Amino acid sequence: MARRIWTGRQVARTARLAVPPGITLGSLWLVGLQLGDTPWRALPAGLRNVGAPALALALACVAVSFAALGRYDALFHRHLDTGLSPRHARFSGTVAIALSQTLGFGVLTGALVRQRLLPQLGVATALRLSACVAASFLLAWGWITALACLLLPAPAWTLPPALAAVTALPLCATLAAFGPPPPLPRVARWLRAVPSLPAMGSILFWALVDLLAAALVLYLLLPQGTVTLPGFVPVFLLAFGAGLLSGAPGGAGPFELTLLALLPDVPKADLLAAVMGYRALYYALPALLGAVALVRPLPRGTSRRTGAVPCGDTGAELGLLRQNGGHLAMLGGRPAALWPTPQALVVLPGGAAILHRKALMALHREARARNRVPVLYKCSAREAARVRAAGWHVTRIAREALLDPQRFDLDRPGCRSLRRKLRQAAKAGVEVRPAARLPLARMAALDAEWQHRNGGARGGTMGRFCPDYVAGQRVFLALQGAELVGFATFHAGPRDMALDLMRLAARAPDGTMQALVTAAVTEARARGLTRLSLAAVPDIAALKRPLPAWLCRAVLDRAGADGLTRFKSAFAPRWSPRYAAAPGGGVLLLALADIAREVHHPPPLIHGTALHEQDEEYELATARTA
Repeated sequence: MARRIWTGRQVARTARLAVPPGITLGSLWLVGLQLGDTPWRALPAGLRNVGAPALALALACVAVSFAALGRYDALFHRHLDTGLSPRHARFSGTVAIALSQTLGFGVLTGALVRQRLLPQLGVATALRLSACVAASFLLAWGWITALACLLLPAPAWTLPPALAAVTALPLCATLAAFGPPPPLPRVARWLRAVPSLPAMGSILFWALVDLLAAALVLYLLLPQGTVTLPGFVPVFLLAFGAGLLSGAPGGAGPFELTLLALLPDVPKADLLAAVMGYRALYYALPALLGAVALVRPLPRGTSRRTGAVPCGDTGAELGLLRQNGGHLAMLGGRPAALWPTPQALVVLPGGAAILHRKALMALHREARARNRVPVLYKCSAREAARVRAAGWHVTRIAREALLDPQRFDLDRPGCRSLRRKLRQAAKAGVEVRPAARLPLARMAALDAEWQHRNGGARGGTMGRFCPDYVAGQRVFLALQGAELVGFATFHAGPRDMALDLMRLAARAPDGTMQALVTAAVTEARARGLTRLSLAAVPDIAALKRPLPAWLCRAVLDRAGADGLTRFKSAFAPRWSPRYAAAPGGGVLLLALADIAREVHHPPPLIHGTALHEQDEEYELATARTA
């Protein structure tokens, strides 16, 4: 039985290897039938009428096409974060495609060429890179061909599939970027590995340049007046795709057969003569140059990237970077908090303010190096004014509630409702104390209950419960007797504190949340801190202007804006406006939509989520004790 399975696999493998050459031979045989009595050796004579200017222009188009081809590799080197210089990435990609399109078996031969030129890549990365380039180009070819068939004269039978393809790709890309994550974890991980929308746009642009230049090479070799350029482009793209999908070396056979079928008004001998010239210029010449380039690998070189720096004397909110995948990096000589989302490189509050053009230019470069768009999120009014002056699009999105613990006074008139809530909590026997040791099992159970009641925890710009994460925070516990009825966690820095998690049991007495925050304010005053952030709430007034009333209400209800505003207003805070900024309105909309998806549909936590959650007796000392 095992021998039969092995034999079957060998037969299938042999068949897969034999299919492309078989398609080529069969197609060329059919092409020969179309030629009739015209011998193949007589075809090159048809190129004698091609003038020197047309030949020079065709060679220039070959150069343009292969320059665009190298951009695919540069883009995917950034996507895979190989750290190699863009120049080496473009050169290796150009050589790999020049050889693989001629030799066939594109993914394998392309990977071997890339591994030869860039041995530091490793075999696995070279294969992955080659597969990414091939798959992305195939999708780009499909969409560009469909668009050409809709906009230019094309065979009537192409219209229905073209309309479906033109609609499907943007729809699928939008769903992958902004739709809720699929229930299957493997599919969700695969979707997060898809290039960003800016990267997809670049792929489409360079594929368009590449394919149009390639089409011009063949068009310039055809007899003048036999076919118009608008009528030729869709036919060329269809023929190019037929050769591409066949897997035959250079698409030989299916390419010629498709051209003969779709260009009946062009004399067959002249058409095939032009194809032979096209193959000499677009396949043979680049392959010969690529073979010469393989003689010696490229020197090792890495791209210049901003290096990570220690947190140092920065804002407490940087503690969030321990969970959301962000990091602190130097931009224009100043530390900035960078959080990469699937579409954007987000500058979060907590690092140095982005106030200088040098820092903005560094942010642009870093975002481009990651195939993302740059955005400032929850920046201050001062930062917003500076980047607006630099031409960025700015919009107000939130208000942050700030307290000065040294000046906080419960007896002020604005804290009347807060005093009432604190009396209610005290009357119910609620006791709040800083946690020297964390009762993680009880905290995890309370967090699970809270999520079940409220519909899941948000992420991205706010923390989620994780033992390793909360162990590095300042935690306050609310107890009613021996029962844990609530807890709050704060990021704590040398100068400030910032509210992060707040979890309450359904049976928690009224005023428990207020008691937790008041205890944190008391400790901050004892530490001599002058800033405590109660986090931000959506800016209701700002949202009412650009959004219809029903959409504004839906956004605010989903964010819980009314309840958050009432709760934080009880502490009589100073409200500070917060802004989002990006280099363009469309870029800002893309970034905010991406951030919203990361907040409402965060990826699963990877590290520390199950640490001792089943151990009822386990407790963990916090990193910062009172």
